[in-house]
Amino acid sequence: MKKDPIGPGSTVKFDSEDGPQTGTVHEIKTDLTNGAKVALVRVAGTLSGAPWRVPVNDLTHAEAA
Repeated sequence: MKKDPIGPGSTVKFDSEDGPQTGTVHEIKTDLTNGAKVALVRVAGTLSGAPWRVPVNDLTHAEAA
C-alpha cells in the first residue's frame, strides 16, 4: 500500500531523546549546509509550542486514530 508523501499537515511520529513523539508537520525546509529536507513538527505539550526540527527521513506516518 503506497502512502502519501510526508508534507505540511501530515501527522507523523518519530523517536527523540525524550522518547517517541507524535505531531503535525508545520513546514518542510531544506538545510542549507547539507541539502537535507528538515520538517518542523509541532508536538502538543512540548517545547512550549515551538516546533521540533526533524530530518524528513526520520519521520513515519502516524496511524490514523
